[in-house]
Amino acid sequence: YINDLLASGNIPDLFPPDEKENMINAVRGQTKAAGIIDTNENCWKFFIDKVVANLHMVLCFSPVGESFRVRARRFPALVNNTVIDWFHPWPEEALASVSERFLSNVEGGLGSDEATEAIIKFMPFSFGVVNEMSTKFLTNERRYNYTTPKSFLELISLFKQMLAKKRDDMLKAADRLQVGLDKLQATAKQVGELEEVLKVKSVEVAEKIAAAEELSEKVGIEKKIVGEEAAAAAVEAEKCAVIKTEVTQKQEDCERDLAAALPAVDKAMAALDTLNKKDLGELKALKKPPSGVDDVMAAVMVLM
Repeated sequence: YINDLLASGNIPDLFPPDEKENMINAVRGQTKAAGIIDTNENCWKFFIDKVVANLHMVLCFSPVGESFRVRARRFPALVNNTVIDWFHPWPEEALASVSERFLSNVEGGLGSDEATEAIIKFMPFSFGVVNEMSTKFLTNERRYNYTTPKSFLELISLFKQMLAKKRDDMLKAADRLQVGLDKLQATAKQVGELEEVLKVKSVEVAEKIAAAEELSEKVGIEKKIVGEEAAAAAVEAEKCAVIKTEVTQKQEDCERDLAAALPAVDKAMAALDTLNKKDLGELKALKKPPSGVDDVMAAVMVLM
C-alpha cells in the first residue's frame, strides 16, 4: 500500500464503491471550477491529484540489518518517489540532554549528585567511543557497524533495566539476609532459654542421680539381708521337710495302729453293750481283781 501511495497516490480497491462515489461527488464542483469535464474518471483523477499534492508521508528507516536493503529492492517507490534525509550523528550536547531526560526520573535515583552526573555524562561518552571504534572498524574491515539514535536510546533503556534488575536482586538478597538474621536471633534466644532450662534440669538430674544411688545402696543392703534370710529360710525349709517326713511317717504308723485297733474297739463297744448292773456289782465285790481288769478300769478312768 505504501509503495502504491508513493508511486501514484492511489491504492486500488481501497474504498468500497459507495464511499468512492461520495468522494467523487464531493469534488465534482471543484472539478468543474478547474475547467475539467466532471466525469467520474476525471473527478476521481482530480481527487487523486489533490491527494498527491497535499498528502505528505514521513518514513523512518534504520540502516541496521538487511531489512532496509530488501525493502528498497522490493518497493522502488521508497527510493524513486521520496526525498532521502540522512540524519547526521547527534552532537554530544544532544546526547547528554537525552541522557539527562531519561535518567533523571529513574525510580530510586542514581545515588549521590556526583554519581548521577557521572552516569549521565558516561552515556554520550560511551556512545561516542563506539562511534569512533565503528569508524576504525569500517576502515580496517570494510564493514559497517551502525550506531543510530535508537541505539543510544536502547543503551539507556538497557542500563535502566539492568539497574532495576540488580536493585531487585539486591533487595531480595537483603530480604533473605534479614530473614536469616531474624531466624538466627530467634534461634539464639531459644538456645538461651533452653540453656537456662538445661541448667535447672541438670540440677534436678543430679539430685535424682544421687537419690537413685542412695536407693541403690539401700536396695543392695536389703538384697543382702534378703539373701541371708532366704538362706536361713532354705535351711528351715529343709528342717521342715525332715519334720514333715517324720510326721508323715508317724501319721502312717498311727493310721496303721488305728486300723489295727479299730476291730478291738468295735469288740469293746460290742462287749460294752453286754454289760449290765449285775456285772458291775460283781466287779465291785472283787477284793483282788484278776490280772488285766485293773488296767481296763484305769483306762476307763482316764477316758472319764
